[in-house]
Amino acid sequence: MNRKTIFRIRFQTDERRYSLLARSVHDSEFFGFVEISGIIFNDVDRLIVSPEEESLRKEFTGVESIAVPHQYIRRIDRLREGPETGGSYLKIVDQPNRKQPKE
Repeated sequence: MNRKTIFRIRFQTDERRYSLLARSVHDSEFFGFVEISGIIFNDVDRLIVSPEEESLRKEFTGVESIAVPHQYIRRIDRLREGPETGGSYLKIVDQPNRKQPKE
């Protein structure tokens, strides 16, 4: 069985940590950036979708590629596409703890 290579990319912005699967990852033409393209959405026909996942679909649907600064990248895994890949394809890993103002 000939399975395609996909990548799991984990990166963090100032507000969120993302984990997504994509078909292509390489240095961007913009110095200091990594270009991610071919973002994979899993279970597009599901009836029940979490608000978080729906928000991310809206953010990334129709996006041909994204350029992420090198310093935002936390990890890139090379995977073989298949049922063992498992897990959510696109998600917010966690929200950073925001300090509450002291009263």
